[in-house]
Amino acid sequence: MNRIKLIFLFLFMSLAASAQRLAVESLKLRPNDLSARNVKNQRHDLNGKPCALLKVMVLDDITKCSSGNIGDIVTEGPVKLIYITSATPSIELSFQYHYPLTINFADYGYKHLEGNSTYELNLVDAQQMMMGNGVQKIESATETKVEAKTEPKPEVKTEPNTEVKTEPSSTPNVSHRNSIYTPAENIFEQSVEAEKAKDYDKAFKLCKKAAVAGNPRAQYNLAYCFEKGRGCKADTKKALEWYEKAVVSGYGPAAFTLGYYYENGKGITVKDETSAYNYYKIGADLGDRNAMSALADCYLKGRGTAYDIDKGLSIHKALAEDETDGWESFRIGGYYCFSADFYYYCSNRKQPDKSLLDPVEGMKWFRKSAQQNNPNAMNYIGELYKDGNGVPMNKQEAVKWFRKAADLGNDDAMWNLGRCYEKGEGVEKNIDQAVYWYKKGAAKNDYYCKEALKRLGY
Repeated sequence: MNRIKLIFLFLFMSLAASAQRLAVESLKLRPNDLSARNVKNQRHDLNGKPCALLKVMVLDDITKCSSGNIGDIVTEGPVKLIYITSATPSIELSFQYHYPLTINFADYGYKHLEGNSTYELNLVDAQQMMMGNGVQKIESATETKVEAKTEPKPEVKTEPNTEVKTEPSSTPNVSHRNSIYTPAENIFEQSVEAEKAKDYDKAFKLCKKAAVAGNPRAQYNLAYCFEKGRGCKADTKKALEWYEKAVVSGYGPAAFTLGYYYENGKGITVKDETSAYNYYKIGADLGDRNAMSALADCYLKGRGTAYDIDKGLSIHKALAEDETDGWESFRIGGYYCFSADFYYYCSNRKQPDKSLLDPVEGMKWFRKSAQQNNPNAMNYIGELYKDGNGVPMNKQEAVKWFRKAADLGNDDAMWNLGRCYEKGEGVEKNIDQAVYWYKKGAAKNDYYCKEALKRLGY
């Protein structure tokens, strides 16, 4: 059962590009931001106590806050304002295009949010966070996604002969890739400043002007506006056209975005794995790390192109050379230990011609990832020591690694550590300690921890 859990956990991680999930990049108190104290906008709980203001920076629409919020969610472009009662330890947010996300404030150093205080929560795409590339980090949300008023705007006219085909056949002309800072860039920056000042009408007009003038980032933003209907009537055809213009202008994130849409058949495209591969290849050629990692997965899964272990691994290893969060190393370790062959079999109903299974090599990559403080890798090192897979079996060493990962908030490690205490494996049997770790995991919504507590009568 534990091995099955391990396989499916890593399989879930490797499928992150197929599942639209968000991750918390940061949660910080903003002591100099007095928005929560604004008399006009201030909100109070049912007992009359002032609420905390949570500013959620996310490029999606929040449809629901499960608990602790007072009043409606206010949307101001990429910023969503949620008023939270001061006694609330956690919230669950639901989104229009992403899976729900639970945020436990204690994981970020806050027992709860203080009333009359303003906090900033930055959410990013989980796959992008895994790959260590801030293409759409919310810190630059005002640069990448421009908000506009909802009144329909005139159709954006394009220069003759600039239409881009929807199926890329080769790497496009990228003559603009090294010349982003043009007069059109100045116009685009003006649109960003207008957006910051909440003059959305002006921001949208300037963004259109910069996009027509050939600025890649403005083209990308304009595509997003057409996709979401921000400042204009939603038009998926125009959105697709402007994303493609950004690709032709040499903007790698646009190629990754289109590849992602084609791979999943969501958003503005139908599912087409060959087109997804082609766009990922273009994005990789343009140096976009997200596209490079997605391209590597295409080779390792035989998706949209021929199955090629060597090509896939070489890309992942190149990305691992200069990463700082250990995610690429972690994924490589997982491929060597179990998931690549398993995934290929599920997708193609046959065994791969060349197996990646090599737990000794996998352990090396997990260790490299753990050196960069990646708790997922630490947990899997513990798994390998517990089972004697790739290393001599050592239950005590397994407990050490489970504890390291659990202390960093990894719920799988919390379940493993609770199980070790419950069974007395690698540590003296202690049901109280087992329950302690199961409860910590259950607080993070871990299914196995919840089931363990039920079994023990809690």
